[in-house]
Amino acid sequence: MSSGLTNTIGSNVHDFSVFSQMRKNIEEAPDQAVKQVAQQFESLFVQMMLKSMRDSVQEGGLFDNSNMDTYMQMHDQQLSLSLSEKGGIGLADTIVKQLGSDKKLPLDSASSLSAEGMAVQNQLVRKTDS
Repeated sequence: MSSGLTNTIGSNVHDFSVFSQMRKNIEEAPDQAVKQVAQQFESLFVQMMLKSMRDSVQEGGLFDNSNMDTYMQMHDQQLSLSLSEKGGIGLADTIVKQLGSDKKLPLDSASSLSAEGMAVQNQLVRKTDS
């Protein structure tokens, strides 16, 4: 990333300046900013997964109150952000691979496409070649 893009998605979940920096990075070099956006998406996905896991646990016990729920939610948000910065569950890497503009569909897998899929692929190839 020689263009000077900031490579962090934010070390604190409450740091909203990351979004303005990400917008600037996308305008400067959209291909290189894909990783940041993918990491943010992975962070949100992991956060939703953690929330679903917590919702499935039976309520009650010593630490069950509304204040504790707020702190657990904040913890889950920060945990999901930290996980996605350190590699996460691999979702961000998969998204980057799928959205990579230098990747073209191999010819052998193109034969399994429907007629509509082949038409869309041909249009995309023509747009990237011009």
